Amino acid sequence: MTSLEQLMQAALVAPAEAREEALRVLRGQTRTTDSEPTQPAPEPYLTLKVVAKRLGLNPSTLWRWRVPGHDLGGRRRFRLHEVVAYLESDLFKSRVSALRATRRTAKTTTP
Repeated sequence: MTSLEQLMQAALVAPAEAREEALRVLRGQTRTTDSEPTQPAPEPYLTLKVVAKRLGLNPSTLWRWRVPGHDLGGRRRFRLHEVVAYLESDLFKSRVSALRATRRTAKTTTP
């Protein structure tokens, strides 16, 4: 019996949990135990245009709202989770209220 045949035979008679574990190993996925904390994959830095597209907004709107970002190599980049957290914050809500008030006064003073 060849190694491949032995592997197939073992896979057929193995319990479901052992098969799943073997498949994870073959796919190169590491198994985490309950005692070992899992680390999320690092979130990529995105351009303002990409963040705006994912949120369904215009990039100029996000720029006007002064969403938090990072300067990387002379370029401004953003992390989606940081932008979403900022948009849900009280600081942002007060800034939006101020922008709306400014626009309202500009509309009433313009003939």
